Amino acid sequence: MSSEKTSKAGVFVKKLLINNAVTLLFFVICIAGIILADQPMSYIIGEISSRLFRNLILILALLVPVWAGMGMNFSIVLGAMAAQIGIIVSTNFSLSGIACLVVSFLVSIPLSLLFGNLTGRLFNQTKGQEMITGMILGFFAKGIYDLVFMFLCGPVIPVRNESLLLTNGIGLTTPINLDNATKSAINKIWMVSLDKAVYGVLFLILLFFAARMMGKMIKKQKISGRESSGLLASVLVLAVFYLLCRSSETFLFALRFTDVPIATGILIVIVCIYITFLSKTKLGSDIHAVGQSMPIAVSMGIPADKIRITAIMISTLLAALGQLIFIQDIGNFTTYTAHENVGTFSIAALLVGGASIKKANIGHAILGALLFHTMFIISPLAGKNLFDNAQLGEYFRVFVCYAVIAVALALHAWKSVLARRVEEGEEE
Repeated sequence: MSSEKTSKAGVFVKKLLINNAVTLLFFVICIAGIILADQPMSYIIGEISSRLFRNLILILALLVPVWAGMGMNFSIVLGAMAAQIGIIVSTNFSLSGIACLVVSFLVSIPLSLLFGNLTGRLFNQTKGQEMITGMILGFFAKGIYDLVFMFLCGPVIPVRNESLLLTNGIGLTTPINLDNATKSAINKIWMVSLDKAVYGVLFLILLFFAARMMGKMIKKQKISGRESSGLLASVLVLAVFYLLCRSSETFLFALRFTDVPIATGILIVIVCIYITFLSKTKLGSDIHAVGQSMPIAVSMGIPADKIRITAIMISTLLAALGQLIFIQDIGNFTTYTAHENVGTFSIAALLVGGASIKKANIGHAILGALLFHTMFIISPLAGKNLFDNAQLGEYFRVFVCYAVIAVALALHAWKSVLARRVEEGEEE
């Protein structure tokens, strides 16, 4: 009996390690990099916090196509292009501040939905090859984007704001800088120190689980293990965080030194709530059904092609919002190249969080954003301290970005082969 339990435990541990190989590898890389970089805690926490708020919506935009069985949506670059077009239009009419960002998003909505619709129709013609199709489509769309803004703006498309044009009057200048009122306009609505933000989030989670348990007690319903364990976990995390702040002045200083944009955080929470709500709707059920087995979904009367198009449209729209948040945080964007790595970096971050091309959730997105951007922050500094050459760190993080995608795809193929062999063995 004991040997049986030992073998089961060994199989469980092996499966856990295989399923989370990329995440564990990145965790080790990040810990080693932080030690080698030898930077103040305040710098590392501040950079991770700003990158998390800046990039998270772009990563969340990838989830719905994964549910639909289309893998990682490299074509979110089209949503990023829609956001950039919206900002160009707003800047052309000399708008600034929140008004500029609102108009930019309003312009990007129809564009991103149109791009998503066309992309979804293309994916329906290339079923099973959506990822490579999305990547090539991004290159094709970049060519059209460059043609419009490099050669047609000025001679064909009138530009009112002459500061956008190159000196010869043909094509847009690069980079396009947001004015002081527009830069970080959403972020500046409400900023608080990170320690207060963490306390606020933990208290809200605690109140949420307590309210759910209280509601079930009033209705005399059975309290599930999920509510009770969630309440206990939130109390423990709150207690541990309080003790850390009390015991480490360095840690507390780093948190108080870092300001976080609550308004941007609220937008991220709204997107997370929308994605969670979507998964529980009829549309969400149809999306999951199409992703699990398209033939079965069609036999159940689900319009699979239409559902796939809808999933891509949602993804492209969220990508437009994410790129808008990204640009307002940075304060400028390179007109012709700002969208190029949006898909690659977002996909790598999601895979680092433990997602696969068949399964992805909000937790994967948040964990991936934390680990991937921690590596982005510390790798040049670690390379400089280790090899006296910061450029090696730059090469390393670009290499790792593509390596993560390759390893994740290889692991998925390997698991598929193993599952097929197991099925064949059972049939025999």
